[in-house]
Amino acid sequence: MVKEEGEFDGFITRDGELISIEDTDRVSAIFLRTSDVDSAVETLWHLVAECYGAGYFSAACRYIEKIIPLVETPGQKAECFLRMGGAMEEMKDYPAALAAYVRAFELPPERNDTWYFLNNNRGYCLNQAGRSEEAELYCRAAIELEPERHNAHKNLGISLAQQGRYAEAAECCIRATRLCPSDARALSFLDDLFKGHKELIEEVPDFLAQLHECHELVQGSEGEPLLQ
Repeated sequence: MVKEEGEFDGFITRDGELISIEDTDRVSAIFLRTSDVDSAVETLWHLVAECYGAGYFSAACRYIEKIIPLVETPGQKAECFLRMGGAMEEMKDYPAALAAYVRAFELPPERNDTWYFLNNNRGYCLNQAGRSEEAELYCRAAIELEPERHNAHKNLGISLAQQGRYAEAAECCIRATRLCPSDARALSFLDDLFKGHKELIEEVPDFLAQLHECHELVQGSEGEPLLQ
């Protein structure tokens, strides 16, 4: 693949023809014609990564669609839908991301990281759509799979807040912050929650002390890489 100062991002054929990486049909046809299935799948995933890196998220999704019929196991297909939904989220197209995640739930579920994030991300997209009661179910399913990961606790907090269950939401955000202080999003949401609902001081035991602890944890983690 060649890329010259942002002017071209793609391939040069043996005949000297330039093919953009975003021309997914033609690029895929070349590799599917010249490679065995396993090699083609590996190359297509490489193209997905290249598109992610270049910000071509729609093209990444089209390459993933090419991969889906080529892989055999439910786990491989579930990974495809997870990555597709992630690309849609990068484009802020949450309905399309949700549709991608929903497709995965036609497959047999497994107890692994892929299914943790399928549940978590489905909950996140449902929150974006204001469907908080549905979101709660998927966030809780994710937590049941991986209780020590922070993302689903944060998203559960958001869904509970949308339902007016502010004390429960605050407790979820405190939990998320403790699990991963390097991700300050749960703390930011917790701060906003407190600004609008001072009654949390009375409803959550030792709320101010816990809030202070969360701020100290996040400040102490500055400069650390995001863990999850």
